[in-house]
Amino acid sequence: MKDDAVYRLLDEVDYEFARHGPPEWYPDVPRIPAARYTDQDFFDLEQQAFRKCWVTVGTVHELPEVGSYKVVDRWNGAAVFVVRGEDQQIRAFWNACAHRGGPVVESRHGACGVAERFRCAIHSWTYSLDGELAGVPGRRDFHENLDRCASALRSVRCEVWRGFIFVNLDLQAPSLVDWLGPIAEEATWFDGLRVAGTDSFVLNCNWKLAIEANIEVYHVTTVHPDTVAQTLDYRGSAEELYQGGHSRMIVPSKGYDSEQVRKEAKQDPLDALMGNTNVSYLMFPNHLTPGGGRRDRGYSLTLQSFWPISPNQTLSEWSIMAPDWGDGPVPEHFAKSVKGFSQIMHEDTEYLETVQKAIESGATDGMLTSYHERRVYHHEASIDRLIGIENVPEHLRIPQILPIADANENAVGST
Repeated sequence: MKDDAVYRLLDEVDYEFARHGPPEWYPDVPRIPAARYTDQDFFDLEQQAFRKCWVTVGTVHELPEVGSYKVVDRWNGAAVFVVRGEDQQIRAFWNACAHRGGPVVESRHGACGVAERFRCAIHSWTYSLDGELAGVPGRRDFHENLDRCASALRSVRCEVWRGFIFVNLDLQAPSLVDWLGPIAEEATWFDGLRVAGTDSFVLNCNWKLAIEANIEVYHVTTVHPDTVAQTLDYRGSAEELYQGGHSRMIVPSKGYDSEQVRKEAKQDPLDALMGNTNVSYLMFPNHLTPGGGRRDRGYSLTLQSFWPISPNQTLSEWSIMAPDWGDGPVPEHFAKSVKGFSQIMHEDTEYLETVQKAIESGATDGMLTSYHERRVYHHEASIDRLIGIENVPEHLRIPQILPIADANENAVGST
């Protein structure tokens, strides 16, 4: 992140602490229709649109050697695997043999030697690490025109950004950097991070309820009185809404001292920001990255992912991403962070099943959002844009009324 951007964010935190109401530009936004969290047809539209999105499935540290692979099934049945090839490039393929669709990778992760090759579990067709067909048992029984190129594993778009592996099921999708927009340039502290620990559980609520519970901090004093509320002050939260559905939230630490932070910024602007606030991006549609730290200890973050299962079920998973510690076991303080964040996630999600039931029962007409909760409204509006507003049933549409920050905009409190 550039120094001038850091100073603009510090100005925005000061603005948020000082204001006495929503800014004049903020519109009176309508409720988000409740049926968006329950309707099966709308969920199906979301699932189709999800396949056009770049989503992260791991980091390069999880594929340390040639032949290392990982299988990911996060699209309601669409299994994909990523693998490091002989040329060190990481590629992604559908986990489906070109013959009759059998799985070529059965375990969730592992390593395949160059000579060993990937082998279909049903008819033993084999493939090289770059997806090319390498062997066909009983070749004599196939027509002589069997095209080996056309019989390769089907590729999936795959790109690596700052060590994070992203895939996209849409071969016509824009590049990952174009998709991420300002995040691609700003989030320099993502470099070199590796997984120190992970946890997950299935929630009995819609995926949007789950993620939207985590993109505002209005709730922290009530839901996290003994955890998050002890370390963060939501009143100074500065938010920015980006094109493409992404957004950013800066939450100052408890006891935030603007004068002291600005003194620190004269020495190292980014370190002053990261050491005195929590910086979190929503990487649309379903990843959150709350993080912070000091340069001498290294910046870290928690990667949160929310994967839709059904209109009322979501897989919530998170990984503590820490600076690379080299060889040996995970340092103890990182391991403790996993346990601590798991407690926070349980606090965050404790009431979501109750909220889901309230929506399903008709107890609420929809979700009301404040200026502070505008990232929630932005998330829903961005889903409509992804689906195509004309494809969304009229009674479920979100009016596209919130202003979205221009990448070069510098006005304080402008979004």
